[in-house]
Amino acid sequence: MAIDFDIRDPKNQKLVATFLIPVVILAAFFQFMIKPVIEEVNTQKAELTTIKEKMELVRKALKTPKELEKEKEVLTIKLKDLESLLPEDENVAVLLNQFSMVEKDSNVYLVGFNATETIEGGDRPYRANKYKLTIEAGYHQFATFISKVLALPRIMSFSDLRITMNPMITRETESYEGMENQPRHLTIDCMLTTYLFQKIASEDSEQ
Repeated sequence: MAIDFDIRDPKNQKLVATFLIPVVILAAFFQFMIKPVIEEVNTQKAELTTIKEKMELVRKALKTPKELEKEKEVLTIKLKDLESLLPEDENVAVLLNQFSMVEKDSNVYLVGFNATETIEGGDRPYRANKYKLTIEAGYHQFATFISKVLALPRIMSFSDLRITMNPMITRETESYEGMENQPRHLTIDCMLTTYLFQKIASEDSEQ
């Protein structure tokens, strides 16, 4: 049975309008009122999730007092070790004794050891003492000497290296001057710098 529905009929138009207008109103209400609220809620949920994740990371990163105390003990030990590498006073006797042992182990001849100057660190927490060294040795022996000096329990550095042939040594005289593994055909002049702890001005003012 066919339904005779003529949209041009005013009664039918009124009927359509009766149902269509509420639908349009509901659609508009959802689009402009409900949908923005839903989107805002979803955004807030996403931000809340992100915040919770960050808080969880922070919670995991936080250390207990016991863990902090243990870490402090480890850092204190490391600090003492570093302080030993940067003493407050220069003990030249100890330094010369260390160099004497290195000289013997490296098979070199330390023929000159002279203090030249002390340089204040200014705003840096150290001052530097400079010593001019004169060494007679071969290339390999001198390289061994440098490596052993830098391995000493002090912070030191070499600079101003100058290598020349030792004018006092010839092929004939060298065989009488030393053993085969302890040549002295080179004269090496260099600057050794040792570093000492120095309190900077800000630290002094705080005290």
